[in-house]
Amino acid sequence: MKTRLLPVLLLFAALPVALADPPAPSAIPPSAVVFPEQSLPLRFSHALHLGRLKLDCAACHGAALTSRSSLDLLIPGEDRCTPCHPIDRGDPDKVTAAGAAPARCTACHPGFRPGGPVARVAVPRPNLKFDHRAHRERGIACAACHGDLTRVDLATRAQLPRMPLCLECHDGRRASSRCVTCHLADAGGRIQTAYPQGQLEPSGTLRGDAHDLEFRTDHRAAAEGGQAYCESCHRKEECLECHDGVMKPLDFHAADYVATHAIEARRGSPDCTACHRLESFCVGCHSRSGVAADHKGSEYVAPSEGPPGRRFHPAGWVEFDGDQLVTGDDSRGENHHSFQAQRNIRQCAACHRESFCLNCHSAQPSSRRINPHPNGWRGSRRCESLRRKNGRMCLRCHTEELAVPGCG
Repeated sequence: MKTRLLPVLLLFAALPVALADPPAPSAIPPSAVVFPEQSLPLRFSHALHLGRLKLDCAACHGAALTSRSSLDLLIPGEDRCTPCHPIDRGDPDKVTAAGAAPARCTACHPGFRPGGPVARVAVPRPNLKFDHRAHRERGIACAACHGDLTRVDLATRAQLPRMPLCLECHDGRRASSRCVTCHLADAGGRIQTAYPQGQLEPSGTLRGDAHDLEFRTDHRAAAEGGQAYCESCHRKEECLECHDGVMKPLDFHAADYVATHAIEARRGSPDCTACHRLESFCVGCHSRSGVAADHKGSEYVAPSEGPPGRRFHPAGWVEFDGDQLVTGDDSRGENHHSFQAQRNIRQCAACHRESFCLNCHSAQPSSRRINPHPNGWRGSRRCESLRRKNGRMCLRCHTEELAVPGCG
C-alpha cells in the first residue's frame, strides 16, 4: 500500500551551469516553519549513488525535471529502486550475489522485522512555492541549491536552500525579489506568517531585523529601510495601533523606566512624541509627581509672589532683582533657560505648558512682556515669513490692538 508523501525540494538533473554551494548547514539552520521537521527512517547514500555509481539526479528524481509546484511528489518510490535492487517482498531477507545491489529490506529500512510494519517516511508539505522546471530551463544545476551531494549520505532538511542563497538570483533584476514569489500569500496579498508549525519571522540575516524581544521597541532602523518591506507581512493598522493609538502598550518600557526615562528624554532617543503628547501625558505626570514647577509656587517667579518650590533647575536659571526680572544679559550660558530653550524647546514642553512661558514672554498686559525675539526681529524677513505662513502663531502673544507697527 502506497502512502502519499508530501514533497520537499529535492534534486533534479545535473546541468552544466553550477553556482556556489549553499551555506554550511550549521551556519543558518533551515526554518522549521518553512521546512517542517521530517521523519526519514531510511538508510540511503547519495555519495554512493552519485559518486561511485555515477548516477545523475534524474535517475531517481525524474519528476523534478517537469515539476511546477512544491506540492508535487518528488521522492522516488520503490519502483525507482527495483531496476537495480531485485526486491522480493515475499523474501524480505533475500541475499544477492557478492558485489550486486542488496535486496533485503533492512538494507534500506533499518529495524524492519518480517511481518512487522514498515516505518513510513514523512516529509511534510513545505510552506513555500517553488518551480523546479523554471530553474532547470535557466540552466541552474541541482548542486547550486542543494550543494554537493556526492559527499552526503542521507539528504535531509540540511540540504535545502536558505533564503540568502535564493536572493543571489532573486535580486529584482535577474529574478523577481517580491517576497510572495516564493512565500505563500494570504487573502490580502501579504506573506502568510501563521502556520501550524509556528510563526514565520525574519531571521535577521538580511536586514538585521530579527524579530527578537528587543525588536518591538527598537525597529526604527528596519522600518526606515523601506515601508514596502514591512508591509510585506504587516498591515499599516498594526503600526497605528501603537504609534497613533489612544491606548499605548503598558509593557513597552522596562519596569523601572519612570526612574530612568529622563536620560533618554533629554537626548530625544526614543522620540517621546512618537507615542506621548507632551502637554497632556508628560506635563500631567510631572505635575502630579511634583516635578513640574508651575508659576504659583516655584523658583521661576518673583519672591513676592510666593515661596520658591523645588529647585529642579540650577541657580540663575531665571534672574530676579526684587520683583523685576533681569534682562539684557548677553553672557548667559548653558545654565540659563534661554540657552536650553533654543537648543531643545521640547525639553521645556515636557514640564511646562505654553501658557507658562506666556507669563513672561508675551505682549499681553498681564505678562512681564519679555521679548523672546532677537534684536532686529521686528520687520525682518524671518518675521514676515512666519507671519505670512501662520499669523495665528503671532496672536498667541500679540493681540490686534497690541500689534506692533508693520504687523497686522
